[in-house]
Amino acid sequence: METDQPAVEHEGPTGPHALFLDGLDQDTRERFIERAVRRRFDVEEMILHEGEPGAGLFVTTRGLVKVFKTSVNGREQVLRYAPSGSSFNEVTVLDGGVNPTSAQAVTSTEVLIISRQLMSELGDNDVRVNRAIVDSMSGLYRHLMQMVEDLSFRHVSERVARVLLQSVMPRPGVGAGVDMHRRLTQSEIAEMIGSTREVVGRALRELEDAGAIRVERGVISLVDASRLES
Repeated sequence: METDQPAVEHEGPTGPHALFLDGLDQDTRERFIERAVRRRFDVEEMILHEGEPGAGLFVTTRGLVKVFKTSVNGREQVLRYAPSGSSFNEVTVLDGGVNPTSAQAVTSTEVLIISRQLMSELGDNDVRVNRAIVDSMSGLYRHLMQMVEDLSFRHVSERVARVLLQSVMPRPGVGAGVDMHRRLTQSEIAEMIGSTREVVGRALRELEDAGAIRVERGVISLVDASRLES
C-alpha cells in the first residue's frame, strides 16, 4: 500500500540559515535576548500570518519553523525551514510593512521576537547590528534566488534529490533548513518543491531505479549521494 509517511534515515547538519544573532558581539546579543519578547508555540501552531502587521524579526531558539506562502486556493509553497539559531521575517524590521510570509511551528518551538523599535534603537548605538541584518538579508536573498532557479529550471526529480541531499550537502534553495532526522511525508516534500504528492512518489521511484536511494517500508535511505547529486 502506498504510504504518505516516507522518512529519511541518515545524519548530517541542516541547511544554510540566516544567523542574525551570531553576527553580534556577546554584549549586544545579550541585550537583544534580554529585551526581546519570548514566546512558545505548540506543534502546528501558527506563529505569524502573511499580510498581517509585522511583529518584527523572529529568532528560533528551540524547535523548527516552516516559513511559507499560501495561494488563493490554499496551496502552500514552503520557502525554507528555520531551525534553532536561525531568523525569519527579517524584512519587517527594515520597512515596517506587513508579514510577507506565514510561519508555523513544526515541532514544539520557542522564538524571540525583536521589534522594529528595538532593532532601530540598538542599531543606532552599534553599527554591527546593521551589518548583522545586512548579512542576514544577503543570505536570504541568495537562498530565494536559488529557489527561483530550482522551481523554474529543474525537473521534479532534481528538486526531490536536492531536498534529500540537504542532510549531506546543505545548500540554499528547495529544502533549505529542513530537519532530515524527522519523518517527512511525500506531501511535505511536495510543498517544498512546488508539486504534488503523487508526482513526488513517481520521482522517488525514479531515483530508486537509478540506484541513488532505497525506499523500504516507506523509509527513504541514501544509497549513493554522488549519484543523487549528479
